[in-house]
Amino acid sequence: MPDLSTTLRSLRNPNYRLFFGGQAASLTGMWLQLTAQSWLIYRLTGSAAAVGVVTFAMQGPGLFLGPLAGALADRYDKRRILVLAQASSTIPALLLGLVTLSGRVEPWHIILLAFLSGLTRAFEIPTRQSFIAELVERRDLSNAIALNSALFNGARLIGPAIAGVLIPTVGEAWCFLANAISYAAIVGALIALRLPRFEPPPRGDTSIAAEIGEALRYVRGQPAMLGLFGSLSVSAVAGMPYTVLLPSFASRMLGGGPETFSYLQIAVGLGSIVGALALASKAHVLGLERWVVGAGFFFGICLVAISLTRSVTFAVLALIPTGLFFMVQMATTNTLFQTLAPNALRGRIMSFHTSAFLGLFPIAGLLAGVLADRFGEAAVLAGGGVVVSAGAIVFGRVTLRHAPGALSAAVASSDSRPSS
Repeated sequence: MPDLSTTLRSLRNPNYRLFFGGQAASLTGMWLQLTAQSWLIYRLTGSAAAVGVVTFAMQGPGLFLGPLAGALADRYDKRRILVLAQASSTIPALLLGLVTLSGRVEPWHIILLAFLSGLTRAFEIPTRQSFIAELVERRDLSNAIALNSALFNGARLIGPAIAGVLIPTVGEAWCFLANAISYAAIVGALIALRLPRFEPPPRGDTSIAAEIGEALRYVRGQPAMLGLFGSLSVSAVAGMPYTVLLPSFASRMLGGGPETFSYLQIAVGLGSIVGALALASKAHVLGLERWVVGAGFFFGICLVAISLTRSVTFAVLALIPTGLFFMVQMATTNTLFQTLAPNALRGRIMSFHTSAFLGLFPIAGLLAGVLADRFGEAAVLAGGGVVVSAGAIVFGRVTLRHAPGALSAAVASSDSRPSS
């Protein structure tokens, strides 16, 4: 039985506790909207490709704007960037809620507003990921990242469950309006944080492009990071698009409606939160490279298993470990990147992580939707699963060879500095 004092140790920090609480409301609202948004576009079009287009519109900006966002996070006050991004996210959610409530919503409305939301997320995600290091002591960073992942996936459990009730009773519009309201919680929490006065780092005449290049050169010289990038990119391209296929999978393969789609989302969230708590209970980052490789391999196996089912019960049972293994791969990769990244480059390096993960995924999701409409969801899921497992083996060899030494050096370096 995990020791709760170890698992929840980051929550002893008042700033992190406040940030955690604000995110709880905001992330639940986000998952409420994402579930309703995917179902609405599928209901209006009957096309898995249309769901992929919406996903691309929302996540695609991160691929192109992520490095710029990371450079800005290293230059400017991260809290101010986050307040601006979260407050701006209220607008597209509110507009989507109102246009849906009017009964005049069309697919192009959903795509356009998803794109506007994606612009703010492109700046919010890498900034938020690198901001966590300013809220806890260095020795608790791994735990804080794992708890953030548990929170993210706990919201993934609750948000779709609420959506499964609201969509068939009052409609998708109220999911969008609830999300718009939820942003007030995280904005309030960010404003209430007690942090030292921000001191901008000395930059001289260095351009943002040069700063991005500096971070790229650093990563290129770190084989452990390259191995992690490779494995995560393969999972983002070949594996993660399974989430885009869930609405059509629920309808065409399982013969269900929004309730079935909600069950599938809840199963993914349940597995993810179990994996995140298991990671949070680990007291040290050393050895996490083995978690990354194993989780990536079994994530692919789970996708193949899902492709074989036509039963709601079996699909739910298969999606629980699917969510668990993918979350473990994603969160451990995040933890290892943050551990290996120097403080001065953290924002930019985490933006590369975001681009590899959330940036490549929407392009792959768009392709997966098109292929599913042509060949069926089962073929896309099975093919993706095989590629993911193979990628975990190939890039895992690089990670396992280089990560232990790099992590030991990073931990020794952080232990020799005063706590933040």
